[in-house]
Amino acid sequence: MSILEDALPDYLTADQARLVERAYTVAAYWHRDQTRRSGEPYITHPLAVAAILAGLGADHELLCAALLHDVLEDTACPETELAAEFGETIVRLVTDLRPLDDPALLAEGRAAGTDERVLTLKLADRLHNQRTMRFLPPEKQLRKARETLDVFVPIAGWLGMNEIARELEGLAQARLDVSGDAGTQAFLRVITAGAIILPHAVRARWIAEWLGELHALPDRRARRRFTAELLIGMPRLAVMLRRRRP
Repeated sequence: MSILEDALPDYLTADQARLVERAYTVAAYWHRDQTRRSGEPYITHPLAVAAILAGLGADHELLCAALLHDVLEDTACPETELAAEFGETIVRLVTDLRPLDDPALLAEGRAAGTDERVLTLKLADRLHNQRTMRFLPPEKQLRKARETLDVFVPIAGWLGMNEIARELEGLAQARLDVSGDAGTQAFLRVITAGAIILPHAVRARWIAEWLGELHALPDRRARRRFTAELLIGMPRLAVMLRRRRP
């Protein structure tokens, strides 16, 4: 529970924080036997989505929905049970998210009166998936990257979420740019392996930044030097990042 407590925003009331904690407990229970492609427990994904939304100042209902957003889709949890415990509003945020799995419907949803909180939840979900997409098959990575540029980046801009839009665009474009460059991918794999020593909460963001820098380098020799310097300096960076955490 300490992981969640660290992510809970200060602006929640005591009752709101308890409901979010309960959503985490319920989600962790239903996802208890599931893992992501990375091998991590599945609950790390909804927790990361909730942390992104907390950073945006999301209300407690949206934070609950973030933690529960895959429970109805990926587990045997009955919708009636979820509604009885968390109320219709939170369950509706979860159920309204499901149709947006279709990118075409998501694009139409911007003009069709979709609750902005649902769109925001979908963007946070895609952002975390983009940060961790290296575990997907290459062809799926490319499809998701194109979807992100064509659908998700414009919606983030429309909602005024410019920082999210920039990160989504950078992650997707970098993935498309290196898709045919086996040499760049090899250096990226080395950097990703070395970055395992960084704090989990910030690891994906640093890797995404380094990927952009890697792609901007002119040749293999420059990429090799960049990668070597990163690996040498990574232990010091890891210590510094851990000291910054409260």
